[in-house]
Amino acid sequence: MKLLSAVLLAVAAAAAVAATFLPLSELFIRLAPDQPQTAYVTTGWSTYFGQTKDEHGPLFAVPVVAAAVATLLGIRWRKVAYAGAASLAGVTGMLFVYLLNAISFHREGNITIDPGLEAGFGSGVWVLVTAVVVAFAGVLVHPDD
Repeated sequence: MKLLSAVLLAVAAAAAVAATFLPLSELFIRLAPDQPQTAYVTTGWSTYFGQTKDEHGPLFAVPVVAAAVATLLGIRWRKVAYAGAASLAGVTGMLFVYLLNAISFHREGNITIDPGLEAGFGSGVWVLVTAVVVAFAGVLVHPDD
């Protein structure tokens, strides 16, 4: 069980860090009626509008990486594994709610430039949610100290 727990916790930590490089949210907007839609993509480290990178990145990844490190340290101690999984769940939940609010704002037509605007979660959010589930699975099979 110790090996299975270690593998699950390591996979969860790696998946969480990898998720920070994937799109967390995606917005496709047309700035003028005759223009193609432009992608506005946010990752854990940066935001891109088309090919232009915003020089002031969101840094959503910093608490995710900190939670992943705690999860990884939990390979040795069950209580630390639980704390790491819980912090990863908290960070993921807060990020999910933040992005849900931003996506809902755009879906409700608050930007009237483009009635065909598309907004949604990126793959990074779903990888983070999966990492949380795997982390808690690692906690469940972790042998007691």
